[in-house]
Amino acid sequence: MAFDLGNLLSQYLGGGNQDRAAEDFDRVAQSAPRETLAEGVASALRSNQTPPFPQVVSQLFGQSDANGRAGMLNQLLGSLNPAVLSSVAGGMFGNMFGGGKQLSPEQASQVSPEQVRELAEKAEQQNPGIVDRMSAFYAEHPTLVKAIGGAALALALGHVAQRMRPPSTNSNEGDNMGILSNIFGKIFPKAHAANKGPAAQPQAQAPAPSSPSAPQAQPQAAPQAQPQAAPAAMEQVDVEAILTQMQASSGQQLNWRSSIVDLMKLLGLDSSLQARKELAAELHYTGDTGDSAKMNIWLHRQVMNKLAANGGKVPADLRD
Repeated sequence: MAFDLGNLLSQYLGGGNQDRAAEDFDRVAQSAPRETLAEGVASALRSNQTPPFPQVVSQLFGQSDANGRAGMLNQLLGSLNPAVLSSVAGGMFGNMFGGGKQLSPEQASQVSPEQVRELAEKAEQQNPGIVDRMSAFYAEHPTLVKAIGGAALALALGHVAQRMRPPSTNSNEGDNMGILSNIFGKIFPKAHAANKGPAAQPQAQAPAPSSPSAPQAQPQAAPQAQPQAAPAAMEQVDVEAILTQMQASSGQQLNWRSSIVDLMKLLGLDSSLQARKELAAELHYTGDTGDSAKMNIWLHRQVMNKLAANGGKVPADLRD
């Protein structure tokens, strides 16, 4: 019997029923686009309301079957180079994954959840995009991620619901402002000039066209220019101090100084690959968005430049 996907998802826009999230996640996974489902999982994995990414991956690994464990390990191992692998878990992964070979379920059974936690921690440090990579894997194997718990699944479904809302109902202030403006709104005080739209500029009044038969007006002395008051200096906001305080209050290790993913996560914004691509388009990125590592570096620099240009006090080494 068919069901109304939109109606099911709508209950998760405001938090949803965590007790039903696992059951509903199964149904949504059968109908929602895989990319959207992956974004929902990534949003849950990055949420302040869920445990750190390495801990979640370790938990899911411990509750999966042999094939699921092998799949998770191959995603993590494929994101790290051999030199890094040799420094994790006494080098066991470097030996097992030599030559880029895929691990078998039998080999995966030799790995403990704690070793996977260490591997996931290293992967997240070296490649923040691993969260998106693992989320895409979980979207393809939704039964594996159900062990994450009802609260996290409800967060994932809430994100899916937000992404799948019709455009006519998805026009709140934050969406209209754009991602960069949302970043400004999280850092600058509400009354700060950076959070206001461009002031309307008075239009110069064009002179009325003269007809050939009209008498020519006598030239008049040019009015003496009146001195204009200099524009008030834009209030400067210490961006570094604000973000450092937010970092301390978050209870998470977020490297906002160099990672656009961690910066957006710290600000409570969607930091998925799709959101970063939208930010890249907003900032007129001309590079290959398929190369997320290069795009992320560019985005972080540009956001810091924009903050500095709009009244933010930003350390010189973080901007151009």
